[in-house]
Amino acid sequence: LDLGSVAVIAEVSVNGKKVSTLWKAPFRVAIGDYVKKGQNTIQLKITNLWVNRLIGDEKEPLDYQRRGNKTKALPSWLLRPESRDSKRQTFSSWRHWKKDDELKISGLLGPVKLQFYKKTTL
Repeated sequence: LDLGSVAVIAEVSVNGKKVSTLWKAPFRVAIGDYVKKGQNTIQLKITNLWVNRLIGDEKEPLDYQRRGNKTKALPSWLLRPESRDSKRQTFSSWRHWKKDDELKISGLLGPVKLQFYKKTTL
């Protein structure tokens, strides 16, 4: 299985069994030991760039105080994250990104290819 280009991480499973986690080029993995005759299922879990999550969270209302780009004080929910009542998923003590910043290229960029080989004994 050749995933082509991935930004940043790809976890590959075949027929419900984890094959590998790919984190650098080339994003290729042998899946011959995991496939069976007939129908097979390939599942890919792709990890996006963290910066894209930070940009996305800037579109949500702020649930802590800032002084300029710096956090004014640590929020009370930081000690008990389950008590956070917000759609934000991240927290950073410095605002590096704004809601209008362009998202970075990320995800499964491909092209994805299945390569088949015939094993021959000489």
